[in-house]
Amino acid sequence: MEAEVTRSKLPVPPHTAVILFRDSSRGKDTYTQPLLEDHDAVESLAVLQHQDLLTTQTIDAIVELHTSDTPFAGLVFTSQNAVEALGRALEKWTASIDSAKKERWDGFISLPTFVVGGATGAACRSILHLDVRGEVSGGASAMLPMITEFCTQYKTQYGDKPRLVFFCGDQRRDTLPDGLHNAAELLEVVSYATVGRDPLDTRHDLIQALARIRATCLAKDRTHILPLPAASRDILIWMVLFSPSGVRVVAPLLADLESEHALYPTYAADHARGDLSVTNVSSVMYGLAAIGATTRDEIVAQLRPGFVILAKEPNVQGIRKSICEAQVG
Repeated sequence: MEAEVTRSKLPVPPHTAVILFRDSSRGKDTYTQPLLEDHDAVESLAVLQHQDLLTTQTIDAIVELHTSDTPFAGLVFTSQNAVEALGRALEKWTASIDSAKKERWDGFISLPTFVVGGATGAACRSILHLDVRGEVSGGASAMLPMITEFCTQYKTQYGDKPRLVFFCGDQRRDTLPDGLHNAAELLEVVSYATVGRDPLDTRHDLIQALARIRATCLAKDRTHILPLPAASRDILIWMVLFSPSGVRVVAPLLADLESEHALYPTYAADHARGDLSVTNVSSVMYGLAAIGATTRDEIVAQLRPGFVILAKEPNVQGIRKSICEAQVG
């Protein structure tokens, strides 16, 4: 389903914050500090877990296939998780191989490599030392013409369709397999499985993140000598999602945001104890943002929001630009 992308029609309150549904502990966190330049608070929540499926036997089999009469012509990665899973399996494999196998692997890994997204490209360079192409594409559909052109050139030169290896997850989309059906022979190597975290743990983390955001905004309000009007204490919180599988995990929680008490059960107890500080925030509004088109479409399918913004590019600067434009829209 093609989602409608529109700017926010809400007036922007004095406080804004961002919740990133991603694991900021994986590698270098390139999102938090840039976003803090634009917003009062930024929180990160891990919602997915990944289980490696690649083994040393898998790598042995790939190398044997590559040294057959019909070697592979290129590699495809659409996920940073697939790169990391291959890197971990490769570390074990290289510890027990001879120089001949290492040489055959070096020949395989030097093939043209197509990737989706900056994070995937960076992982390919740092972990596998690959020379990649296509990383500026925001999704597999955007990269498909580049791979198709490569396949056409290959067939013109060698007379046969190229064989490509697609390192993917267990929840990969059909875009590339369907799009390359007539252009290439695609070997899919399922490298990892994606599972959601325990819903109760994710719910708890979201409650805590929202509480920290409110506390941060409240502390900034207290710097004013004169009391602020109610409208000056409103908060707009952007929920940024990074994958369709992540959307499916958090969709029930985001749907609960329509009923504030469903996510803030402790506030009633605070009020009963006479602690009214948490009520000093007048109201909270929410916006949804997606890192790429497939994630955006999943948000629309799961939540049917009034609007959802799409990152200009699949990186932090793309998110920053899109949120800023939506807030002034």
